[in-house]
Amino acid sequence: MKLELTFFIGVLLAFFVLIILCIDFLRERSIINVVKKIRRERKTCEVCASVYFFSVTAKYWRCPLCGSMNKEK
Repeated sequence: MKLELTFFIGVLLAFFVLIILCIDFLRERSIINVVKKIRRERKTCEVCASVYFFSVTAKYWRCPLCGSMNKEK
């Protein structure tokens, strides 16, 4: 059985692309399953009394509704 060089190279390239796609799929799947531990705290705006959730580490934060700067008490 005689194989042409272009057919052989095409099969090798297709196999190589398939392997790369499988590796990429397995890497992305492990990234998606990572549990993110982000703590948020309930904070009330001093001006408009709206309630929002912000990061615990935020000392100063801007109210999304009225735009005023608020400080952690």
